[in-house]
Amino acid sequence: MDLKALAQKVAQAQPFTRHLGAELLEARPGEVAFALEVRPEFYQHLGMVHGGVIAALLDNALTFAGGTVLGAEVLTVEFKVNFLRPAQGSRLRAVGRVVHAGKRLAVVQGEVFSEEGGGSRLVALGQGTISKA
Repeated sequence: MDLKALAQKVAQAQPFTRHLGAELLEARPGEVAFALEVRPEFYQHLGMVHGGVIAALLDNALTFAGGTVLGAEVLTVEFKVNFLRPAQGSRLRAVGRVVHAGKRLAVVQGEVFSEEGGGSRLVALGQGTISKA
Protein backbone atom coordinates (compact mmCIF):
# COMPACT_ATOMS: atom_id res chain seq x y z
CA MET A 1 0.00 0.00 0.00
CA ASP A 2 1.44 3.39 -0.94
CA LEU A 3 1.87 6.19 1.59
CA LYS A 4 -1.11 8.26 0.43
CA ALA A 5 -3.41 5.22 0.46
CA LEU A 6 -2.28 4.35 3.99
CA ALA A 7 -2.78 7.94 5.19
CA GLN A 8 -6.24 7.97 3.57
CA LYS A 9 -7.13 4.73 5.37
CA VAL A 10 -6.06 6.21 8.71
CA ALA A 11 -7.97 9.46 8.04
CA GLN A 12 -11.14 7.55 7.20
CA ALA A 13 -10.79 5.55 10.43
CA GLN A 14 -10.99 8.77 12.49
CA PRO A 15 -14.59 9.78 13.24
CA PHE A 16 -13.65 13.39 14.08
CA THR A 17 -11.67 13.87 10.85
CA ARG A 18 -14.64 12.49 8.91
CA HIS A 19 -17.03 14.76 10.86
CA LEU A 20 -14.99 17.82 9.89
CA GLY A 21 -14.93 16.69 6.28
CA ALA A 22 -11.13 16.97 6.08
CA GLU A 23 -9.77 15.69 2.77
CA LEU A 24 -6.27 14.30 2.39
CA LEU A 25 -4.71 16.02 -0.63
CA GLU A 26 -1.23 14.56 -0.62
CA ALA A 27 1.10 12.46 1.49
CA ARG A 28 4.76 11.84 0.87
CA PRO A 29 7.61 11.14 3.27
CA GLY A 30 7.78 14.06 5.68
CA GLU A 31 4.93 16.11 4.20
CA VAL A 32 1.14 15.97 4.19
CA ALA A 33 -1.61 18.34 2.99
CA PHE A 34 -5.27 18.41 4.00
CA ALA A 35 -8.16 20.58 2.83
CA LEU A 36 -11.49 21.42 4.40
CA GLU A 37 -14.56 23.02 2.85
CA VAL A 38 -15.81 25.68 5.26
CA ARG A 39 -19.37 25.04 6.43
CA PRO A 40 -21.67 27.56 8.17
CA GLU A 41 -21.32 25.78 11.53
CA PHE A 42 -17.55 26.41 11.47
CA TYR A 43 -18.00 30.17 11.95
CA GLN A 44 -17.78 32.00 15.24
CA HIS A 45 -19.94 35.00 16.20
CA LEU A 46 -17.93 37.54 14.16
CA GLY A 47 -18.30 35.59 10.90
CA MET A 48 -14.80 34.10 10.85
CA VAL A 49 -13.79 30.45 10.95
CA HIS A 50 -13.50 29.34 14.57
CA GLY A 51 -9.94 28.86 15.80
CA GLY A 52 -10.77 25.34 16.95
CA VAL A 53 -11.53 24.30 13.38
CA ILE A 54 -8.25 25.77 12.16
CA ALA A 55 -6.36 24.08 15.01
CA ALA A 56 -8.00 20.70 14.33
CA LEU A 57 -7.04 20.83 10.66
CA LEU A 58 -3.50 21.89 11.56
CA ASP A 59 -3.24 19.07 14.12
CA ASN A 60 -4.18 16.57 11.40
CA ALA A 61 -1.54 17.95 9.04
CA LEU A 62 1.16 17.90 11.72
CA THR A 63 0.30 14.45 13.05
CA PHE A 64 -0.03 12.82 9.64
CA ALA A 65 3.27 14.38 8.51
CA GLY A 66 4.93 12.86 11.55
CA GLY A 67 3.24 9.56 10.79
CA THR A 68 4.80 9.44 7.34
CA VAL A 69 8.21 8.99 8.97
CA LEU A 70 7.31 7.32 12.31
CA GLY A 71 4.57 4.94 11.16
CA ALA A 72 0.78 5.03 11.18
CA GLU A 73 0.31 4.70 14.95
CA VAL A 74 1.25 8.15 16.22
CA LEU A 75 -0.13 10.74 18.63
CA THR A 76 0.35 14.45 19.08
CA VAL A 77 2.42 15.11 22.21
CA GLU A 78 2.06 18.89 21.98
CA PHE A 79 1.46 21.62 19.47
CA LYS A 80 1.02 25.35 19.32
CA VAL A 81 -0.68 27.56 16.83
CA ASN A 82 -0.19 31.21 15.97
CA PHE A 83 -3.28 32.75 14.38
CA LEU A 84 -2.05 35.41 11.96
CA ARG A 85 -5.34 36.71 10.55
CA PRO A 86 -8.99 35.68 10.41
CA ALA A 87 -9.92 32.85 8.06
CA GLN A 88 -12.83 33.85 5.87
CA GLY A 89 -12.52 31.85 2.66
CA SER A 90 -14.64 28.96 1.45
CA ARG A 91 -11.84 26.41 1.95
CA LEU A 92 -8.93 25.85 4.30
CA ARG A 93 -5.74 24.05 3.33
CA ALA A 94 -3.15 22.85 5.84
CA VAL A 95 0.34 21.59 5.08
CA GLY A 96 2.51 19.80 7.63
CA ARG A 97 6.23 19.10 7.25
CA VAL A 98 8.69 17.14 9.37
CA VAL A 99 11.59 19.27 10.57
CA HIS A 100 13.39 16.51 12.46
CA ALA A 101 12.61 12.88 13.23
CA GLY A 102 14.19 10.43 15.62
CA LYS A 103 13.17 6.88 16.48
CA ARG A 104 10.12 7.81 18.58
CA LEU A 105 9.52 11.56 18.11
CA ALA A 106 9.19 13.96 15.20
CA VAL A 107 9.16 17.75 15.33
CA VAL A 108 6.81 19.15 12.71
CA GLN A 109 5.76 22.56 11.42
CA GLY A 110 2.72 23.57 9.44
CA GLU A 111 0.73 26.33 7.81
CA VAL A 112 -2.97 26.88 7.26
CA PHE A 113 -4.23 28.87 4.29
CA SER A 114 -7.66 30.33 3.69
CA GLU A 115 -8.65 29.94 0.04
CA GLU A 116 -11.22 31.85 -1.98
CA GLY A 117 -11.61 32.36 -5.72
CA GLY A 118 -8.22 30.95 -6.69
CA GLY A 119 -6.28 33.00 -4.13
CA SER A 120 -4.95 31.97 -0.74
CA ARG A 121 -3.87 33.75 2.43
CA LEU A 122 -1.74 32.39 5.24
CA VAL A 123 -3.92 32.43 8.37
CA ALA A 124 -2.02 30.28 10.89
CA LEU A 125 1.35 28.72 11.66
CA GLY A 126 1.98 25.80 13.96
CA GLN A 127 4.63 23.57 15.39
CA GLY A 128 4.35 20.33 17.30
CA THR A 129 5.88 17.11 18.50
CA ILE A 130 4.53 13.79 17.31
CA SER A 131 5.23 10.48 19.07
CA LYS A 132 4.89 6.83 18.23
CA ALA A 133 1.87 5.51 20.12
